[in-house]
Amino acid sequence: MPDTVELSVEKVLDGLPLDGEESEICDFSLEEQNAALESQGVCPSVGPNFKPVLGETLTYIVAVVVINDDGEVLMMQEAKESCAGKWYLPAGRMEKGETICAAGEREVLEETGLVVQCTTLLMVECAGGLWIRYVLTGVVTGGALKTPADADKESLQAKWIGNLAELTLRATDITELIDRASQT
Repeated sequence: MPDTVELSVEKVLDGLPLDGEESEICDFSLEEQNAALESQGVCPSVGPNFKPVLGETLTYIVAVVVINDDGEVLMMQEAKESCAGKWYLPAGRMEKGETICAAGEREVLEETGLVVQCTTLLMVECAGGLWIRYVLTGVVTGGALKTPADADKESLQAKWIGNLAELTLRATDITELIDRASQT
């Protein structure tokens, strides 16, 4: 992923304006967005002075969609008590000082056993000002797929899946992400 993408994302998160073509991605301020919401009878989820601060006002999350040559998507089986046994994309919280790509590559390795190189920032999502999720795509460059014998606190196992309907998903929000990645 070009450094300019991460620099642009960092500028946006710091509330700084973008230069050149990038400046056209958002032509209204948070204050203007809140006013538009209020005019529609919707209470804004964040105030006009909101500043995203990792670990204080929001969490940055990465999710990585990896699709192999057979059109199968890399999935991991959750180990966390709240969703144990359910399946999801490799995903997790970014650590302070970590780049988006480094976080994605670390999460994939921890949860699937595979080494990936992130290739595309597919989308950036925000949920009520509480978290921002960076969705990446990537390609496998090494490692070995995690088996049930390798289960740990990160995940129980990982598999290449051709049909998501065969799995019990932790959440269905990933189906749109997988569809988008399939089209790239």
